[in-house]
Amino acid sequence: MTFLWLVAVFSSISFATTPEQVLKTAWEDRTYLSYDEIQKTDSKNPFRNVEAFVSREKNGTAETEVGLKLQLKSWPEWTLGRAIGSEQKLLKDSSLGWALKNRYSVMLLFELNRQKQEYIKEALQLSEKFVQAQNLAMQAGKSTSKTYLSAKADLYKFQRTRAALEQEHEVLKKRLQAWVPSFSGNRVENFQLLSVDDIAQALKEHATDSGSLSKKIAKEEIAQMTQELQIVRGRERQWVKSLELSQSQKEKDDERSYEVQITFQLPFLSSDDMAKQKQNELILKRALKQRDLEETVDQLQMLKVQILNLIDLYRTSRKIAATKTPTLDPLARMERKILYQQEMFDLLNQQQEITALYLDFLLESETLTAKPDKNYLDPSQKALL
Repeated sequence: MTFLWLVAVFSSISFATTPEQVLKTAWEDRTYLSYDEIQKTDSKNPFRNVEAFVSREKNGTAETEVGLKLQLKSWPEWTLGRAIGSEQKLLKDSSLGWALKNRYSVMLLFELNRQKQEYIKEALQLSEKFVQAQNLAMQAGKSTSKTYLSAKADLYKFQRTRAALEQEHEVLKKRLQAWVPSFSGNRVENFQLLSVDDIAQALKEHATDSGSLSKKIAKEEIAQMTQELQIVRGRERQWVKSLELSQSQKEKDDERSYEVQITFQLPFLSSDDMAKQKQNELILKRALKQRDLEETVDQLQMLKVQILNLIDLYRTSRKIAATKTPTLDPLARMERKILYQQEMFDLLNQQQEITALYLDFLLESETLTAKPDKNYLDPSQKALL
């Protein structure tokens, strides 16, 4: 008996999943790991392609020819190779930030879903009793059919909400299991969710004068398009296309000959419409991206103001929900209890919106990429690694 009890205890411990366990899987994200496979393209090698060839002919006198054919890069293509350093770091750090934000978002929804289900469960029980009470009151002539039908409509609304929450719960659970296969519970263990007041305090302490992640990525995209445009133009204007070196030798008289062939392109005599079309596309895309970048307001400051405004509304709603109006009418008291459950449910929806935007703020401010080893949804910011 003792052995079975120990097995049960260890089994329950092994399946317990903490927020930190979920977040640590971000370092195993396929997109994040794929950036380690990016290869350097700044070798400064002037040759696009090198081919070696050997041929042997027998026309009375056997002759062997060996040689190399060197296809040359254009000057911009040779000198403007993309470095693996800053570009790869920006993309890799960004992908880690996105992976972390994804896991934060799922855990946030999963926890608030659990809390919402508790309020809806209580609201359903009260609503069922309220419908029965309204029915009896209507039969006694103390209530109208309109009030009774309104109570039934509210009950149906709660039932639909419960069904939607249960479906959302299963979807979120599967997403958590995709990251932590051993996860099997109905909640993430030791999940301490940052309060709305904690978020307000964190925002007030966070400076927003630095550039956002979106702007950095947009600038990198513009730089890439500018470089690609230079390379396309360089290929079109390239004069020397290839160089061929060969040696021929006749076996009988041991005669050797050497040959050098250079292939030229005459840009002023040709017109590559495909190359011009590619240039036009790049010019247009770069102009549109530049316009979007210039017209983009300060993303961090905008997020901060938006979140703080929502926090003010949340605090007002919280005060209203805490206000209790005394009444002696049993039906009115029951209706007030149902309304309270609905108000608490609405507060959770507001908290969800505020916290989700706060996660966007952490991503845009590069907090998730600069210091990813903390749990930013936990008030104590537990270490992940």
